[in-house]
Amino acid sequence: MSPDQSNRSQWVACRQFGNELEASIAVAILDGSGIPSIIRSNDSVGLFGSAFQGYSAMGVTLMVPSSALEAARTVLALARPHES
Repeated sequence: MSPDQSNRSQWVACRQFGNELEASIAVAILDGSGIPSIIRSNDSVGLFGSAFQGYSAMGVTLMVPSSALEAARTVLALARPHES
């Protein structure tokens, strides 16, 4: 864990996801843009236990440094597939 990650008071919630897979994809997208992020899981065992990586009853929160919040939201908004 980097020194920045250890000081969580500077980290803020960016977006809520239904499962860790979706949140992990967002982490990869932000990482590709140079924006650090971490996942805070609100339900470590998921709906059906740790073997099933489906939707979490309590959700998964994507955290970013407060100084990168707007940039992270913009990057994630641009990364969403457009419906036709």
